[in-house]
Amino acid sequence: MNKTEINIIYNDLVKSGIRCRSFNWRGSKYWIKIRERFELKHILKGHPAKALKRELAGIKALKRLNNIPVPNVVYEDAKCIVTEDAGNNLQAIAFDKRIGVDKKINIFSAAGEIMALLHQQRYAHGGLALRDVCWNGTDITLIDLESFDDFIKSDRQISIDFYLFIHSWFRLFEKEKPELLAFVDAYKSNISRVQWQRSLEIPLFLEVLSKLCSLFKFQNLDMLALTRAINFLNTLKRQ
Repeated sequence: MNKTEINIIYNDLVKSGIRCRSFNWRGSKYWIKIRERFELKHILKGHPAKALKRELAGIKALKRLNNIPVPNVVYEDAKCIVTEDAGNNLQAIAFDKRIGVDKKINIFSAAGEIMALLHQQRYAHGGLALRDVCWNGTDITLIDLESFDDFIKSDRQISIDFYLFIHSWFRLFEKEKPELLAFVDAYKSNISRVQWQRSLEIPLFLEVLSKLCSLFKFQNLDMLALTRAINFLNTLKRQ
């Protein structure tokens, strides 16, 4: 795989307006992600060139730990990165009716263990959602590390990772299922008691926002997921 071949794929993505997609090369599947074009949203979000740099730095930082699975990078330059395929993400797995409940429980449990392992190292993914965790049939891999930074995190910063994952579940489903509970149980079993208790603490502004959404009956998906996630975390507190 050389720069000329990558440039052909890159140009196709730019023309199509797609930022990330898979492709096959010599019988193997890979993913290419290109740098976003600068838009108004990036005034608050941050320059898109830095996002790609953060992802590469995050992959390299976690590779050095030897126990946090991240994608293998096979090509990189200032405008794109190419990684080996890491399998289906948890969002796709959760919806896949061909996968039995017991198998889903095992996969989500493995994901909970990896998340706990990451947090034990005092690192946070930065924006963990179901789509950011992949399973290739044997191993879990964390992807999309654009919000990662190589700094030791506080308990509160780490707990946000846990909340974001729970929130991403309730954007897709109204109620918890056995696989989500398996994720939570595995995470709880592999993290310190102090960190677990901190993960269940809900910031006051989120509590207030949830109550306002319920009062005024906002139907925004993120707001609905917020209320569902808070109710779920409160249930965990009572256990």
